[in-house]
Amino acid sequence: MDEQTETTSEAKAPFSLTLWWSTIIGICAIIILGSVFVTKSYLNRRHHEIENWRPPYQAKLEKDIELINRDGKQVNLGQLKGKVFIAGYQYTDCPGGCLGMAAIMQTVHKEFSKDPRFHLVSISLNPKDDTPEKMNAWVKDKGVDEPNWWFLTGEQDEIWKYMSTEFLLPVPVENTDPALIATEGKYRHDQRLVLVDEGGNVRGYYAVMNPQFGMREIRRMNREIKMVLDPELRLKDFAEEIEKERKEAEAEIERQQQQDKD
Repeated sequence: MDEQTETTSEAKAPFSLTLWWSTIIGICAIIILGSVFVTKSYLNRRHHEIENWRPPYQAKLEKDIELINRDGKQVNLGQLKGKVFIAGYQYTDCPGGCLGMAAIMQTVHKEFSKDPRFHLVSISLNPKDDTPEKMNAWVKDKGVDEPNWWFLTGEQDEIWKYMSTEFLLPVPVENTDPALIATEGKYRHDQRLVLVDEGGNVRGYYAVMNPQFGMREIRRMNREIKMVLDPELRLKDFAEEIEKERKEAEAEIERQQQQDKD
């Protein structure tokens, strides 16, 4: 019995430290190479996604709404199917912000007015006071009288509900403080512009009235309007423009940091 045990023990292969380390190193190499491959694939995919990025689908105008244009004619947003349009809140008694918004929209109009597929829509958040006649007079006085630019009024509750549920804009808040009314107007409201494509899909929101980065938002909006109007355009087609904006932003940050130090 002892001789058999001894023979069995001698038959066992001796432990090889070299073989063990070779196996461990091989496994680690496989893991590292696999990680490099996965990382490279991910970076390549991200690079492709960034270069080929297009404005995302953020909401959809599922329902329609009938409103009154400044010329007194009834219109509905469904009539704009097949067109790309920019929409936003506005009202004639606004002390300043809405006029600034109209000025920005007018620059957009100048950029895209030659394209029959493009349209602008300003919707009153104070339709109780904004009659078609009042809005028409305001439009002519401010020099924003354009045929492909609707200024719409209607029922306040209906407009507020539609803008919040379809455009996903916050419901306006009525100011009661006289100081706020003097500076902000009767209502505090979202001052972003919204980009809607030919299928009624919301493709972008733009804080064009932001005092810090409003100009960059305007450029971004114009760029994305072009992309929605032309399905062949990708972000890489604006690489030079974006790089210029990046450098401008970095320079602005440096100026701010220097001012903080001073």
